[in-house]
Amino acid sequence: MHTFTMPGRARRLLRATAAATVGGLMLVAASTTGAAARPVPQSPPGPSAPVRGTVQGRVLGARAVTARNRAAVERFRQLRSSTRTPRLADSTHHEWWGTKVSASSHALTSVIATQSVDTSLRLTNSDDVLYAPTLKPRDGACIEMVTVHTNDQPQIWAWDWCTSTGQDVGASVDVDSSFLKDYGTTVNGRSAYTVEVALTDAASNTWTAYLYDYATKAWQTFFTSGGTDQAGVDYGWDMFEFYSAVDRSTGNVQVCDDLSGRTVESSSLQVQTSAGWSPADPGNSSAFPSDSMDPSTYLCSGVTSSMVTPNSDWQVSVS
Repeated sequence: MHTFTMPGRARRLLRATAAATVGGLMLVAASTTGAAARPVPQSPPGPSAPVRGTVQGRVLGARAVTARNRAAVERFRQLRSSTRTPRLADSTHHEWWGTKVSASSHALTSVIATQSVDTSLRLTNSDDVLYAPTLKPRDGACIEMVTVHTNDQPQIWAWDWCTSTGQDVGASVDVDSSFLKDYGTTVNGRSAYTVEVALTDAASNTWTAYLYDYATKAWQTFFTSGGTDQAGVDYGWDMFEFYSAVDRSTGNVQVCDDLSGRTVESSSLQVQTSAGWSPADPGNSSAFPSDSMDPSTYLCSGVTSSMVTPNSDWQVSVS
């Protein structure tokens, strides 16, 4: 077990939750203009913000998976399986790109980033899913926070990597005007929300996800899970990922056409260790699985990707 000094954020959270907090992960999410009213830009919250209450509108346990998102959950489960190769139809394509956090990330105690969510985006194909951005802090973390776009309302999921019940989606919440009213801000002209995932008990490997309420200036509990990480991957990630049918008439995946004129972005990615905060950079992370997205590989002729600031700010756009 690593020995380190408890950071100030953890000491404040310890007083608020009566748990031994040794670190956390914060994520801010941003998007293109959606149907919901765009929130007012605000500065990202600091790690010292208080923790109060639970997220409004969250759904826990079996109820977190509704009939309309069950297919998206099953695809995510197949694609994340460490015990079998997913069976993808010949007409479907699965790819990802973004920031890979170093395999030595057990030293990591917190991560902060800014991610996109698009309230107006609806995918054309009912079987397609865009998991973007999706973030897991490191090897051993029990929770992956996923921004989910399908042919219906976008959602935020807490994917439970330490589940012993088979209930992979531990919590979900719809991203709509009500959600953005409390949890929304604007980053780089796009709607945004902020999430934190914290290691709240090192002895039991318990992790807790929080969303930041901009109205009350406090974190609110979203989901908690503990136990053994079953992901089978020795690094963390902050990725653009899709599962999409191929349009044989164009050669593009259909999600590519749905994203035309839109941008998905993750920015201001920082990592915290016992030494303090630092930006994600080539010393602690990398572009993955390549420096940029090749349109022919991703079956998206109009796609461009770039590490605006390696590796703390990436963008994926489709013309």
